[in-house]
Amino acid sequence: MILMWLGSFVLMLAGMMYSQQLLAKLLSGLQKSFLDKGLEGGLSTLFVRSLSVVMLEASPQKSLYSGLALLNLRVLPAHPSALVMCLSTLGVWWVLLLGSLFMSFNGFFLLGVAGLVCLTVFVSTKARDVLLFVGAVGLFLVGGESMLRNSSVIQTILGQSEVAFFLADGRFPTVVMFFVLAMLLSLVVQIEFWSLALALSLLLTNTIAFNGALGLVAGERVGRMIFFWWQSRSLNQQCRHMAAQFAGVSAVGAVVGLLIAGEVRTFLGLGFTSGLASFQEKSLQFVLLFALILAAQWMAQMIWGHFGAKAPVDEMQDSKYFGSHWKTWGLLSAPVMVWAREKVHKRHSEIRYHLQGLGTLKEGQVPAPIQARLKAEEEQLNMFLHDWQ
Repeated sequence: MILMWLGSFVLMLAGMMYSQQLLAKLLSGLQKSFLDKGLEGGLSTLFVRSLSVVMLEASPQKSLYSGLALLNLRVLPAHPSALVMCLSTLGVWWVLLLGSLFMSFNGFFLLGVAGLVCLTVFVSTKARDVLLFVGAVGLFLVGGESMLRNSSVIQTILGQSEVAFFLADGRFPTVVMFFVLAMLLSLVVQIEFWSLALALSLLLTNTIAFNGALGLVAGERVGRMIFFWWQSRSLNQQCRHMAAQFAGVSAVGAVVGLLIAGEVRTFLGLGFTSGLASFQEKSLQFVLLFALILAAQWMAQMIWGHFGAKAPVDEMQDSKYFGSHWKTWGLLSAPVMVWAREKVHKRHSEIRYHLQGLGTLKEGQVPAPIQARLKAEEEQLNMFLHDWQ
């Protein structure tokens, strides 16, 4: 039975992950149009274009890493890159919408419609992507319904033990435990918002309290920031500093958001009628409180962004670029990186031209550290261009 519950959880995560990817694929053409206009210009123009790129990606993680990658590759200066990083949290809109549909719509209906059309009608590639997207949404909902049906195995294992009462307790020690657990798991589990799917299923079966569920999603947000800092530690000096500051501010914002959400829940009385409230009401209440945590985190990020991009930069810093695992792990936005490739290719040609010119100069005219830095930058740009062919 426990394997059936875990299998349902995997289905739910797969549906959420593939729906994000397929939605981004469907919107990639519109996203490319905003990228082609450039991420430069006045503040209002820059804000609108950056916001459009982030929203159309529908993945806060990919937008965040892509914003730092654009700075790391020197495609954009610090201010536009910081703005993309700060706005990345707003890419959660699709996951919030998907969470609000939990137990409010029949997933088998969506799977049936998508499967029937794909099997009986000749459809274009674009239409097939739309049907696959609908099917992924249905898979998420079906996985959630299956988890609830198989949740009795969790209750059977816990029984009337002290552990069961501890998990269902919404006081401070339990919330901290869920927070730390989610933070640690997020360093290993790289599927965005896995905690949302788990929290919804456990909350609706009264296995955990509202505060415990909020601790899960807030802990994941902090864990994501720790992982982001860890992945940026080998980049050039400017990127390291900005990533560390951004991660720290975001973590503080998530903790503050958790405290605010807890106070709002208490003030409005949400979750106290858990035995009477319907699944739809509880899931919607939880998604709204999760959105409040994200709003607090986003506000902290925007406040940092106003000052973080203005820090002085050492022009002689080493050229240390992100590794190919950022792509293989799905941390980057494909349309953004394809757009960046054109900019990088131009700079790569300029560096090769300068390196060829060094051969005509007398020895000692160009300091050895500068020559070594140019050669190292050329090698790393070669690797980037090869990865994004």
